[in-house]
Amino acid sequence: MLSRFLLNDDMAKLLVKSFTQETESVLNDITKDYGMGTGNFRHGGSWDKRFGRIKDSALQNDLVVLTKSRGIWTFVCVLDLGTGSLYIFSKEKNLDVVIKNFGKKSIHYFHAFVSLNSNPLEFPNQQMTLFEPLTEEYENKRLLEVQKILGEEYPLVKQVIFVVGQEIGKKIVGVEARLFNRYFELIDKAEWTAYVSKDEYSDVAVLNDPGMENMGIIPKIKPSVKKRKAEIDKKKLVEEGKKEKRKKEEDNG
Repeated sequence: MLSRFLLNDDMAKLLVKSFTQETESVLNDITKDYGMGTGNFRHGGSWDKRFGRIKDSALQNDLVVLTKSRGIWTFVCVLDLGTGSLYIFSKEKNLDVVIKNFGKKSIHYFHAFVSLNSNPLEFPNQQMTLFEPLTEEYENKRLLEVQKILGEEYPLVKQVIFVVGQEIGKKIVGVEARLFNRYFELIDKAEWTAYVSKDEYSDVAVLNDPGMENMGIIPKIKPSVKKRKAEIDKKKLVEEGKKEKRKKEEDNG
């Protein structure tokens, strides 16, 4: 655990577990019970379930739950009053898109939140041209946006940390805590995959990988792991096909 992230292991474990627990079974039950054939609700419903679990875990650990809105989107973030750290939850693919669009005309609420973090680290003879200047108008919009979203909690936030889920096949199998500077450049990160709900990564874990026993964590998802996951899924489909074929033969026999 890197000191910048300031959250003790027990709290981090509970938040990550709440963030990564599967939601598909709950959504499938809702679809079946209420006849929601289109599935349009699934994205929002999945996040509603995740945010609900995160909220429950945070309240049990004396963390402050902030339920905030941006347009039609409502989200939950968690504030540690002792350190002033605000934890924002996102999937990696979504965060990557937001970072790619940083500095452009449209301001995502992540762009606004990250403005609360530090300036670039100071190095000897550092050239300021390394960082593309942001217009005063853009910076003012970011400030006004984050003040609007946080409201009375704005003065309480000292830094924003992103809890980022790495997803395979609708399952979050890896998690990192990432600290960026105000320019969305990565300053530091902590590997929190060890806290992922075991049900989520049990079928994609790297078995007999040297060093795994000592590390106690699953490393960042590799292409080989993704390939193995695909092979497992394919094998399951083949087995199910064989069973179905045998059943038909028995029924016809």
